[in-house]
Amino acid sequence: MKKLGLLFFSLLLVFISCESDSVEDSTDAVDQNYTKSASVRGELLKECIVLNVDRCPYEASQPASNFWWPETETDFFNADAYFSSTDEHFLVFTENEDGTATIVGSVIRGECVVEVDVTLKDRKSWSQWWAEGGGHKKEGCAGLASSSEDMSFYVIDAENSTLTATGGDCLAEGTFGLEQRPDPFDDNTPNFGAHVGPGGANFDSEIGADGLSTWGWITDIQTGERLWVMDFNFKFDCEVKEPVCETAFARGDEGATCFIDLEDYDFSRWGWSIGPLSEGEYTYDIYAAAGQCDIEKGTLVGTVDVSYADGNVEVTYNIDSEFEVEETHTYAGYDPVASDKQGRPTVAPGQYTIGEDLEGEIYIIAHAVVCSDDFEGDDDED
Repeated sequence: MKKLGLLFFSLLLVFISCESDSVEDSTDAVDQNYTKSASVRGELLKECIVLNVDRCPYEASQPASNFWWPETETDFFNADAYFSSTDEHFLVFTENEDGTATIVGSVIRGECVVEVDVTLKDRKSWSQWWAEGGGHKKEGCAGLASSSEDMSFYVIDAENSTLTATGGDCLAEGTFGLEQRPDPFDDNTPNFGAHVGPGGANFDSEIGADGLSTWGWITDIQTGERLWVMDFNFKFDCEVKEPVCETAFARGDEGATCFIDLEDYDFSRWGWSIGPLSEGEYTYDIYAAAGQCDIEKGTLVGTVDVSYADGNVEVTYNIDSEFEVEETHTYAGYDPVASDKQGRPTVAPGQYTIGEDLEGEIYIIAHAVVCSDDFEGDDDED
């Protein structure tokens, strides 16, 4: 769990008055159908559509593309070596929590279609990569302007990467292996790996666009013999999925009454008034999106600790790490609910305050707004 509060890293919320904190990669990028590689591992961090690069500064002699499979290592200006994405054939790039990434889908040139199922592994920062003897290969327009410190570095996972070529225009048909290639001409040079980040698509005119470049050997899948060189060089477009935010309230197993069920009041909004409480230490669960106070359809998002001693109330919100907190409000007083500026009963969180010099039995309401990519956004305030 993480504790949210006035100090960003201690994350402790101690309330003597009503307090509100504001907080602000990527995954709904693909509207078309495609098959994900079975090698995708770990929770998804980013999912992006791969875009062709314009081959800056060689636009006049090299077609826009994202995959290069030449007949010879020096076949730079043969248009038949460059494969591209279309509406029908395209690649999807993902990054995962466990330090892997994938490139999955298909590319096309003429009548040759290449099905791509590539896993990258061992994500490292530039300092980690450099310490192990790795390099950063800066080429083309965007690549020359890129910063090593902005990049993540991977290597091709040869055990989980294949290319399958079909069609009359292919150099060869069949399924082939893939392994990392340090340099087009010399295996003794530093390993450039697969670099991902701003300017990562070396041969493109858009400086700073997110992209990837890597270099590999296409191999005989049975013997491991190196047959051809290849590289991926592409930009990607990641549509950001905004997290959905939900109302959350603390609820006790005993002594918690739904606003809707409070006698002498007429509230339609859900949430719980907890009490009456004597001085002491208490911990309550916090549920989000539990409309009508139905915790079966809500989500447990953390707990709240309440300390009532010497007339003072201190409250600590302990929100689970998968949720972001946008707001918190706390009420403590003698009545089951707060009062607005005109003295009228209210359960609106913006009106919550914590009374001073309290004594005897009191009531507590603990409210938060929490955000998550997993919320569907179908809760209402009732």
